[in-house]
Amino acid sequence: MPLSSRTLAKALFCLCAAAGPLRAADINTDLRIDRVTVYVSGAMVTRSGSVALPAGSQRLLVRGLPAGINRNLVTVRLEGNAVRLGAVDVQTVNEGDFVSPRERELRAHLEQLGDQRAAIQDDIETAQTQLKLLESLAAAPTGGSNGTAAVNGANLATVLASIGTNASSARARIRDAKLRQRVVDRDIETAKAELSKVATARRASTELRIAVESAGAVTVPVSVSYPVGDAGWDWVYQARLDTTSGRVDLLRQGRVRQRSGEDWSNVALTLTTAVPEANVSTPAMNAQFLDLRDRLPLVTAAPAPVAGMLRAESRAAADSVTAPAMLVTATARATAFTVDYDVPGLTSLAADNQERLLPVASEQFKAGIVARVVPAANRRAWLEATFRYELDTPIEAGVLQLYRDGAYVGEAPTPAILPGADVRMPFGADERIRVALRDEAAKSDQTTGFNRQVVEETRQRFEITSFHTTPVSVQVLDRVPVSRNNDVRVELLKGTTEPTKKDLDGKAGVYAWEFMAEPQKTVTIRHYYSVRYPRDRVLTRSEENN
Repeated sequence: MPLSSRTLAKALFCLCAAAGPLRAADINTDLRIDRVTVYVSGAMVTRSGSVALPAGSQRLLVRGLPAGINRNLVTVRLEGNAVRLGAVDVQTVNEGDFVSPRERELRAHLEQLGDQRAAIQDDIETAQTQLKLLESLAAAPTGGSNGTAAVNGANLATVLASIGTNASSARARIRDAKLRQRVVDRDIETAKAELSKVATARRASTELRIAVESAGAVTVPVSVSYPVGDAGWDWVYQARLDTTSGRVDLLRQGRVRQRSGEDWSNVALTLTTAVPEANVSTPAMNAQFLDLRDRLPLVTAAPAPVAGMLRAESRAAADSVTAPAMLVTATARATAFTVDYDVPGLTSLAADNQERLLPVASEQFKAGIVARVVPAANRRAWLEATFRYELDTPIEAGVLQLYRDGAYVGEAPTPAILPGADVRMPFGADERIRVALRDEAAKSDQTTGFNRQVVEETRQRFEITSFHTTPVSVQVLDRVPVSRNNDVRVELLKGTTEPTKKDLDGKAGVYAWEFMAEPQKTVTIRHYYSVRYPRDRVLTRSEENN
């Protein structure tokens, strides 16, 4: 007896139930970028979302990730006790076309512009050919050397008028085409500039195939983290000095850029000072052995060429940044080794390699103000703010954008500043302090006797005059050479002004004279010393940082 369709369907259902759950098809997973941690070089991107899983073994597909990611650093997380995570397969997919949507769009636009330019060029050449024909006809309307008339004499006036009209029209077409071509050329240059910002030239993407097993139908949160290159950040600082109150406002800003091929839209952004390295193992110390060998003849070799590279960076100051007191800055999470700065709110950063400044922290310091003078270098006084840095998190090396009483005065590099360090921050030239250097008569002679000696004297006078309305702290810097040979003697001469500090900042022979410069009064510093050395020797001078 044949089975009815209802009976057959019921039998198939029972058979499937007895055999257990069937393997479902691959599940395409749409995960959006919601968190990014940016390192000094590179970034870690996290995509998150929820996935509805039927019971049984499944395979989640996450498509469209950047090509070339380090598969060993890919992390997958599934939340839920009823779900088990299996193998994660990382595959490179050759797309045959550029992966970045913006790059595809710009390259297609460039192709269209190229076609437009070619069509305009064709119009120009066609009009130029027509013009040449008209010009040749106008040059010999009655015929060539064979005596045959090119134009009937009765129609000559009409033909000449037509030549003039058509020639004028051809020239107008050429002018109009060149104007249109100029516009297209500008559009091409603009498109090329935009393409240079986003181009990765990647024709492949990465696909994740994630094996999961679920005890039942459930919706679970899924997140995938993976590293990307072509991203990074560094420090840009704004330091604002109020000379009236002696206060320094320091704004720390993170300068972030990325060209990973993925736009980061409305993401939670973290800037970290951690620096991942390929090998973080402690270097091994091997045994060292001594042996002897015969001397080899000396061979003089030509010096090898040295390749050098000079890198110049110029950054314009942005005076439109919000005042530090109004800024919402990042939340810092510090350990003994690194600091993570969580940028408040959500941040968007396109993959166009454009730099964006993000406020990270804002601090205020009570500072002393001093004008420093180095007469041997130039005849100017340089204003500096000095304070002790007492905060817990260090200030990493970066670029200082400097403002004095609200006016931008320039920028300067700053080294790393550790907690407890004494900070000296420059704020440009003090034009109200006049510096003069006077050379006085000095002698240089050769003493006679059993050991002939050469004596060289240096006699200089520094004159510092302040034109401020109130007293100003001034520090004058110069040096006395330091002998490294017992036969070379350096002596301060009578009349020299005793320095306030010697061996300033641990630098041998560097002297500092400190005083309060009263308004309209000149302070004179006399810097006298002599160098004595044997006549039969040559005195050499060298400098080094110490």
